[in-house]
Amino acid sequence: MIDAGKTLPESAPMVIIGGGIVGVSTLYHLAHRGVPAVLLERRKIASGTTWHAAGIVGQLRDSTAQTELGKYTAKLFQDLEAETGQATGYKQNGTINIALGNVRHEQLLRSHDHAARMGIATHMLCREEVAEKWPWIVTDDIKSGLLVPSNGQVNPLDVSVALDKGARALGAVRFEDIEVRNLIVKNGKVAGVHTDQGDIATSKVLLAGGMWSHLFAKTHGVTLPLHAVEHCYIVTEPMEELPRDQPILNIVEERTYWKEDAGKLLIGAFEAMGKPWGSDGIPKDFEFDELPFDMEHVESELEAMFARMPKLGEMGIQTFFNGPESFTPDGRPYLGPAPEIEGLFIASGMNSNGILNSGGVGLTMAEWMTDGDPSHSMGALLTARAHPFQSNTKYVHDRSAEAIGLHYGVPWAGRQTVTTRNVRKVPLHDHLKEAGAVFAERIGWEVPMYYDPDNQEWSEEPALGWKPWSSQVRAECLAARDDAVLIDQSMYAKILVQGRDAVKALNRVCGAEIYVPTGTSVYTQFLNARGGIEADVTITRIGHNAFLVITGHPSQTRDKAWIKRHANPEWQFEIFDATSAYGLLTIHGPNSREILSLISGDDVSNCALPFGAAREIDVAYARGWAIRRSFLGELGYELLVATEFVQGVYAAVLEAGRGQGLTHMGMFAMNACRLEKGFRHFGHDIGEDDTPYESGLGFAVDLEKPDDFLGKESLAEQKSGGPATRYRMVSMVVDDLEAETGPWLIHNEPIWKNGEIVGHVTSGDWGFRLDKMVGLASLHKDSGVSRTWIDEGGFEVQIAGEFYAARMQLAPLYDPTGEIMRG
Repeated sequence: MIDAGKTLPESAPMVIIGGGIVGVSTLYHLAHRGVPAVLLERRKIASGTTWHAAGIVGQLRDSTAQTELGKYTAKLFQDLEAETGQATGYKQNGTINIALGNVRHEQLLRSHDHAARMGIATHMLCREEVAEKWPWIVTDDIKSGLLVPSNGQVNPLDVSVALDKGARALGAVRFEDIEVRNLIVKNGKVAGVHTDQGDIATSKVLLAGGMWSHLFAKTHGVTLPLHAVEHCYIVTEPMEELPRDQPILNIVEERTYWKEDAGKLLIGAFEAMGKPWGSDGIPKDFEFDELPFDMEHVESELEAMFARMPKLGEMGIQTFFNGPESFTPDGRPYLGPAPEIEGLFIASGMNSNGILNSGGVGLTMAEWMTDGDPSHSMGALLTARAHPFQSNTKYVHDRSAEAIGLHYGVPWAGRQTVTTRNVRKVPLHDHLKEAGAVFAERIGWEVPMYYDPDNQEWSEEPALGWKPWSSQVRAECLAARDDAVLIDQSMYAKILVQGRDAVKALNRVCGAEIYVPTGTSVYTQFLNARGGIEADVTITRIGHNAFLVITGHPSQTRDKAWIKRHANPEWQFEIFDATSAYGLLTIHGPNSREILSLISGDDVSNCALPFGAAREIDVAYARGWAIRRSFLGELGYELLVATEFVQGVYAAVLEAGRGQGLTHMGMFAMNACRLEKGFRHFGHDIGEDDTPYESGLGFAVDLEKPDDFLGKESLAEQKSGGPATRYRMVSMVVDDLEAETGPWLIHNEPIWKNGEIVGHVTSGDWGFRLDKMVGLASLHKDSGVSRTWIDEGGFEVQIAGEFYAARMQLAPLYDPTGEIMRG
């Protein structure tokens, strides 16, 4: 049905598919930017998932950028009513997060520290204070609570109507009861949308269709891994003693949340293993509908609710509600351009956070669609992080059952998935398992995290400091220092870029000069227009017009898309995903050269194969590339061989390593070693808002190279201002911590100096070669972070509320001169 007085336009600058809160928020923000976009909704605004959401509005996120978007959403909900005259039901009731055990208590203390850095006021509550604010619940077993007073709640349907009203007042157009049947795509680009009531020509489309989005995207060859899962909550009869400003309560260890709802109590749950729904497609007539309440399925959560609040047994339950919400494999939404079709943008898979994300997501998508890039980093949420296999509907069906459980529950480094395992295996998987590998799942890959032949079972007991596997990790790190280790990194992405203009395509996105002699390996970053880091890669020139990009396994799709997106359409080159074509075995340690020489007749001495060089050599009975690199900071070699030769090369390496102390190493030990060496990890230490100069990677930028590259102007301006930038990444060590008893650096711990927060830890771990707590930190000073300011010391790191003296330095902690790695 088309609104009276309106006809479906023949064309529009942008079209939004989906009238849930994310779609109407984007429409609203586009309208504020002067873009008269068109929104098409299959039924009525907010009639899919939005209308039955709990409406909780939180702000604190892992990163500064996403926290700012959360804060923006809260403010938007406060201002909307004045702007539109439409009530939103927004109330700043605050939230209280509860800790029942020691690990969760430490996490709340860490969140309290992190919130201060983010500029969000929080208060730690003792058991008695929690009881005072929630007198109806059992508090005997509560250790602590974290109150965030500025959080709130909103009526999802009302706020959607307000956003819709505000958008239309500024010239946006919205149609209900229109089915978008498919996209019109020409030459790989969006050309329009085809509906049941006609076509609209457009060059930009936002798919914000919620739980409908997966199958719609799949029909167009676009990977969008999400699936609807049943979500249940109960609503009590009215409670006279329940104040309207009652703080929201979250008890993640019991997987429940509690909130006031029009004088009643709404209590919901995110069970450990949920029930997927709608695998064959969401019914076309689904509108403001609910699903049958499965009492048996949520029995344990209901028991926890009634045990926590015995009074519930005497109260009437007005509603047993069950409604579907979309969840993604990693519990994060998909935002941004779809790499498969130019002009298609995605904002779907909100994982029950659609309301609290809506304002920030709408603003971000409006920026993306009009400016080409968002103003804040969205790296962890990029649509392009999805891998093609994840479009498999059975995969997202099975994984979504567990994904709803990832929403609650205590997160920690050992928290493992149990569904959709063994989807992707490296060729040596069975051999590594026989050697004692303990695997974790990473984007379908089975990745060896550590080796323990005597116990290959993950511990299910959360730990934030010393872990059940720390002894094994220590042994692996010391073997790298003293003898040799072997790491299978075959899951890392390998992207072959070849053709006459391959060097131009790579030089366009890279800060370093890629026009190097064949047999040279270049460490560099892909950059954006702001000079920020989009990828952290090595590129080896393996032929006159052939280059091999090696990047992390999560970046397999996004890095290919970044090259394509910024290439001149007239350039002649091709990109081939060679990840499965090659194995990548790496050997490190003082005995690694001897091991390699035993399986190759070629000269692998420092003169013949210096650091950064690459040569095609004999390896056992194969030919492969030996690349002189090491992410551990030890003497090391990366062996790139065709997949069919990997098992033979592996056997030869093991045989040669028998007398050299060779042992296997997993990802936990590699991470500990790279932190000692100060090597940055993309996604933790560096990202889209960080420049190479701020990150201590200025050596990888060549401002003099003849080819223009993304961010060159910004980086040149930053460099001309001198070495004292406002942000700077440093290595850090905390001397007064003990491995087995003290708290550990993990991520986001604030750094203090002279009573002020001057930075934060980007990643931390125990450094077993140095026997110290080590990490990387981003320091900030408006007048410039100088070497003198760093060297004068006086830094403290705040870990779970306690302060510890910390030493900061620009040079790596381990082998600061690089003599070992380059020897």
